[in-house]
Amino acid sequence: MSTLVANWIHGLLKGVSQRVRSKTTYGGDRQQPVAIYTAANAMEANLVKALLESEGIPAFVAGTAMSDIYGLQVGPLAEVKVYVVKALAPRAAQIIAERHLHVREEDEGETEELETDDPAEYPEP
Repeated sequence: MSTLVANWIHGLLKGVSQRVRSKTTYGGDRQQPVAIYTAANAMEANLVKALLESEGIPAFVAGTAMSDIYGLQVGPLAEVKVYVVKALAPRAAQIIAERHLHVREEDEGETEELETDDPAEYPEP
C-alpha cells in the first residue's frame, strides 16, 4: 500500500513540476496572444498590424479566411482580429487609440476623433 501511495505522490508532483516548468520556460500567461483590435476588414487589420510593428510590437492577424474566400469587405463576416502578446497589450492599445483611431489623451474614455479639414471649405476647381 505504501508503494502505491508513493507512486501516486511521485506522479502528482511530476505533473505539477511539468506545468510549472512550461509556464516559466515559455513565458506563461504573459506570452499568450490576446485580440487587441477588431478591424472591419483584412485591409484595415493589416494597416493596424503594420502600425504596431513599426512601433516594435509584433502582431498577427486572424480571421481572414471568410473575407479571402468570398471577397467580403464589409459586415461581420469580413471582420478580422489583430493579436499581440498579453504583455504588450496595454502599449498596443494606446498606439491604436492615438495613431489609428485618433483619440485625444485629454478625453480619457471618450472616443471623439480629432478634427480634420472640412473639404467643403475649399472651392471646387
